[in-house]
Amino acid sequence: MEFNGKVVLISGATGGMGEEIAKLLSKEGCKLAFFSRREEKLKEISSRLSNDKTKCIFKKCDVKNIEEVKEAVEFTHKNFGRIDVAILTAGVLIPNPIQTFDSKIIKNSMEINFMGTVHFIESLLPIMKSQKSGTIVATSTLPDRRGVPGWGAYGASKAALSWLMESLRVEAKQRYNIDVITVKPGSVKTPMLEGYERHGAIPAKKAAEIIIGGIKKGKKVIQFPLGQVALIRMMDAFPLSAYDSMDIDQQKGDGYPSVEEE
Repeated sequence: MEFNGKVVLISGATGGMGEEIAKLLSKEGCKLAFFSRREEKLKEISSRLSNDKTKCIFKKCDVKNIEEVKEAVEFTHKNFGRIDVAILTAGVLIPNPIQTFDSKIIKNSMEINFMGTVHFIESLLPIMKSQKSGTIVATSTLPDRRGVPGWGAYGASKAALSWLMESLRVEAKQRYNIDVITVKPGSVKTPMLEGYERHGAIPAKKAAEIIIGGIKKGKKVIQFPLGQVALIRMMDAFPLSAYDSMDIDQQKGDGYPSVEEE
């Protein structure tokens, strides 16, 4: 698939991979619609990336708010007449240590990382069904098959998203000619990872290049970086006894907050 002339909706467009994807697509001759909670940043990005070949529009949108998501999709469709590609990158990474286990952290993570994407899909599908075409791209995570100590809220929300996208992909394609793509990044240097040291983390721009390249090639799942893909999938195959014997702090990673028992 080529992006030239396509209408592309991007959530989470004001930081990390979302912003880098927006920058790269502004050179592809797209019509771009940007959404995030930071309206001033959206305005700045839209102004900076608009050019003779690229029209940019934007609107404030909190993915936890289903009405704002509906308005975002309607806003894009009203302005451009169609939606060819939706790249959904909005997300949060919040530690939830067992010492202070808190259901509110899990609820918030699920509402943003999982339900935020669900809200977009719900509004996008009727439009793409009527077009009999479209591509929905959602950002999950590379370690989505086994739990990681201290990161259960994030992992659970992303594992749910991977499962949902897998469930939709074949039916969406066969019934409506809609492509469903799951992006599974490993460690990427984004504001979300600020303060956490991750060996082998790649720049957000590189991640954006991989994602756009994967969409162009029609990949169903986009996983990166390759070294981490190999390591995570090898760990997925470990027997439980071996996995459970791994050092907890090493799995949590450098920068994980020190927590006192309540």
